[in-house]
Amino acid sequence: MFTLSLHGEEGTQAQLKPGYSYCLVIRSDAQRKEVLNVLAEHPNSAIVANYGGLISNLRVWENITLPAQYHDIEVGGKLEETVINLFDKCGLRDEKTLSALLLKLPDQLTLYEKKLVSFVRAMLMAPELMVYDSLHEGLSPRELQKTARFDRVFRLYYPFRTSVLLSFDEYRDLEEPRQMVIKL
Repeated sequence: MFTLSLHGEEGTQAQLKPGYSYCLVIRSDAQRKEVLNVLAEHPNSAIVANYGGLISNLRVWENITLPAQYHDIEVGGKLEETVINLFDKCGLRDEKTLSALLLKLPDQLTLYEKKLVSFVRAMLMAPELMVYDSLHEGLSPRELQKTARFDRVFRLYYPFRTSVLLSFDEYRDLEEPRQMVIKL
């Protein structure tokens, strides 16, 4: 269990239990940054950044694999197979489209693609705490449906770990009974 406590704000303490997904409804960008900082302090956390958080001069493949290689994280099976499998579970099944995506630079990606790449990269870290930073902002209704898969994929691989969505709007996945909304 992880206790989220924001300094200087009364009534902003929450218990985040393993195996649950949380939507933390935030009030301001300053609060969002503070919550992100607190969550990033959790050992073995990974953040799916609002705008991808990718390194601009590295291709998508390098952006995905660099953190896992740097931290010397063991990936079950071959790294390439694991990445392909994660994209497949997120709905990107076309081999040609995926190959083209992996060769692109971040400035060639749509906002949805940046978030997708950031999610796959975070999954390779096998996090205890997965944080989605404003995941739904700036996306079309069709892309919003696709991002709903992210936490389902996380739950598939890590059913007893915790995930947190930071959002200005309340979000509920009606297919996820172990999701809670906390208004900060």
